[in-house]
Amino acid sequence: MATFEIQGADGKTYEVDAPDERTALGALGQAAPDASAQTRAQAGIALAQQMQTLSPEQKRAVAGIDQDTLQPARVPAFAPPGYNALTDRIEGDDALSKMRTTSGGILEGIPILGPIIRGGVDRAAAATIAGASDETYDQVLKRIQAGTAAEKSMNPKLDRASQITGAVAGTIPAIAAAPGAFGVGAGTLGTRLVLGAGSGGAISGADALVRSGGDWSEARKGALIGAGLGLAAPIVGPLAGRGVKWLADGWNLGAAAKELGIDKVAAAMLSRAAGRDALDAGARGQMEKLGPGGMIMDLGENLRSQAAGLAALPGEGKTIVKGAVGAREADANWRIRSGLDETLGDAPTPSHLIDRANRNQQLLAPEYREALRDAGPVDTLPIARYLETEAQTLRGEPQRLIQRVRAMLDHQPTPADIARARALGQPAPGPSLVADAAELLNTRHAIDDLLETAQGTNARNALTTARQAVDDELRASVPGIKEVDAKYSELARQKEAVGRGQSVLAGGREAPRPNELVDEVRQGALPQGLQIGPSAVPVRLRQGARAEIERLVGTTANDRVALQRAVGGEGDWNRARLSTLFGREPTGKVLDMLERERHFAETTDQVVRNSYTAARQASQQELTGSGAEAFGVPQAFMAGGVAGAARATAMKGVDAVVEALSGVKNEATRSAMAKILTSNDPEVLEAFLRAGRGSRVNASEVDKVSRALLLSSGQRTALPQH
Repeated sequence: MATFEIQGADGKTYEVDAPDERTALGALGQAAPDASAQTRAQAGIALAQQMQTLSPEQKRAVAGIDQDTLQPARVPAFAPPGYNALTDRIEGDDALSKMRTTSGGILEGIPILGPIIRGGVDRAAAATIAGASDETYDQVLKRIQAGTAAEKSMNPKLDRASQITGAVAGTIPAIAAAPGAFGVGAGTLGTRLVLGAGSGGAISGADALVRSGGDWSEARKGALIGAGLGLAAPIVGPLAGRGVKWLADGWNLGAAAKELGIDKVAAAMLSRAAGRDALDAGARGQMEKLGPGGMIMDLGENLRSQAAGLAALPGEGKTIVKGAVGAREADANWRIRSGLDETLGDAPTPSHLIDRANRNQQLLAPEYREALRDAGPVDTLPIARYLETEAQTLRGEPQRLIQRVRAMLDHQPTPADIARARALGQPAPGPSLVADAAELLNTRHAIDDLLETAQGTNARNALTTARQAVDDELRASVPGIKEVDAKYSELARQKEAVGRGQSVLAGGREAPRPNELVDEVRQGALPQGLQIGPSAVPVRLRQGARAEIERLVGTTANDRVALQRAVGGEGDWNRARLSTLFGREPTGKVLDMLERERHFAETTDQVVRNSYTAARQASQQELTGSGAEAFGVPQAFMAGGVAGAARATAMKGVDAVVEALSGVKNEATRSAMAKILTSNDPEVLEAFLRAGRGSRVNASEVDKVSRALLLSSGQRTALPQH
C-alpha cells in the first residue's frame, strides 16, 4: 500500500491509501485520463460503496459541497430576488421583502427586548422549518439570518425607519405608564432633568448591552449617550409639543378661514370669541334649539360683542348685522302669536265666554216655567223659623244678610188682594209667608246674588245654609226643577272656571298651587247634581288661561324678557300649572319659544344698543380728543344698579372688539364676518367651530413622542452601524 495525494473535485488535495494511483483516483470518484469507460464506471461504483461509510461532513467534502454556503462547487450561493452579483446588493422593488423588513425592523427596534424578540422569532421559524425538512436547525437558522441580512441591505432606509418606529412605539407606553420616571411633569425643572437623564441612560445602556452581546464598554457608551439625550428631553419635548401644536392649529385655522371666506386674522378673532363662549360640539344642538330664527351670534356673549362691534363700524358689515337683527325683530310678534295659536289654539275673549253662558242661563227660563206649572204650594214656615233663630244669634254682616233673606219670605198683599177682600166684606189681608213656588225660586236667585258679593267666611256660610234650606223645599215641592237647576249650575260653574283660569299664572295668593290646580281640574270634570255627562269646567279653565296668555302677549310683546318671565314664571310652578291645563309637550314648546324670543331680544339689545353707544363714544373721542372711560362700570352701577353695571361691562367688551375690528381694513372681510355671525347654516357653524376648536393635536402626546424619538436615537447611536 502506498499514499497518493489526489486533488478532489472541490479543488482541495486529499491523501488516499491505495495499491496504485488508479485505485486512489477511483476512491475520489475520478479515473485516469486514459481509462476506459468500464474503468471509470468501476471507479464510480467503488466511490459509492465507500460513501456509505462516511459521515455527512465527509460526504459533503467528497462531493465538493461548500461548508459555508452549503452549495456544490461552482454552483452560486442562494440569492434573494433582485440580487446583483456585480454590486453585491439586492435591487428591485420586492413588496414582500419590504413588508418583512418593516415588520422585522419594528420588532428589532423595541428597546432592550427588540433583539431578543427578533432572535426568538427567527429561532422559532428555524425550528419549524427544520422539523418539516431534511435540513438541520443550524442550517435553516443560517439561511434565515442570511436572508434577513440580504433584505436589510436591499432596504437600508426602510430598515432604519422601521427600527426607529419600533423604538418609539416601545418607549411611549413606558413614558405613559410612568411619566414621572422620565421627568414628565415631575416637580421642578432640575428634578425633571435628573429624572430624564437617569431614565435615558438606563434604557440606552441596557439596550446597548443586549445589542452588543454583553459588551460592557458598549453599554457604558450607550448609557452616556442616553443620559445626555434624556437630559435634553424635558426641555426639547415640551418645546416640540407646543411647536407642533402651534403649527397644526395654524394649519387648521387657515383651512377653516379659507372655507369661511375670511383671512386668518378675522378667523382668529372669531375663534377667540367662540373659545371664550366655551362653544363645543353641543353648539349645533343649541343652534337647532334656537330654530330658524337663530343666528351664530346668539350662541354667546362674546359673539354678540363681535356683532355689536361690526354694527358700530361703517360699511357693509354694519348693514348686514343690523339688517338681520331688524328683520328678526319685525317678525317677533308674528312668531309669538302664530306659535301660541299653533300649539295652544286660538285665544278666546273671556267676556264673550261669560256672555254666552249668561244667555244660555236665560234660555232656561221656559224650562223653569214648565217645572213650576204643576207645582203645589210651598211650606216656608220652617225656613222662616230657622232664619229668625239665626238672626237672634248672629251679629254683624251675617246677621244683616240673614235678616234680608227672612224678609224675602214675607208675601206682601197686592192691591188686587186687598180689593178682593173688601169686596167679600173681609178685613184687608196683612203680610204672610210665601206659599208660591215661583216666589220661592226668585228668593233663591236673590240669595245667589248675595253670595256673589258677600265678604267674609261667616257671611258666606250663613247665606249658603239659608240657600240650602230654600233649595230643599223647592226640590220637595216642584218635581223636575233639579234637572233644570243642574243645567243652570253647570253654566255658572263654567263662568267661574273662566275667571279661575285667568288667575293660574298670577304670582299672588289667589293663584292656585300646582297640586291644587290638579285637584280643581279633576273635580271640575265630574258632573254635579243631576247633570248628565262630564262638566266643561276643565275646558273653561284652559280657555281662561289661554286668554290670560294672550293678554300678556298684547301688553308685553315689546318686552319679551318680561313676557317670558310673566308666562314662564321665576320657578317651575307656571310650567307645572300650564302642563296640567295644556299638557307637558305643548307647554314645553310654548316656554321654549318664549325663551328663544327672550334670547333674541337680549341679542338685539346688546348688538343694536351697545353698537350705538360704542359708535357714539368713538365719535366723541375723535371730536374731543379725550377717552370715554370717565363713566365706567362703578359709575354705571351707582346709576343703574346691577342692570346698569351689566350693560357697562358689555359695553367695555364691545369697545375692545371695535378697536380690534378697526385693524381689519378689508371691507370684504368684515362683510364675511357679519354673514358668518348672522348665519343659520349648520355647515357654516361647523366650519366656525373648527376654527375655534383648533387642531386635534395634543401637545402632551407630541411631547411623549419627542422624548421617545430622542431616547430611540440614543439607542441607535450607541452601537456602531454596519
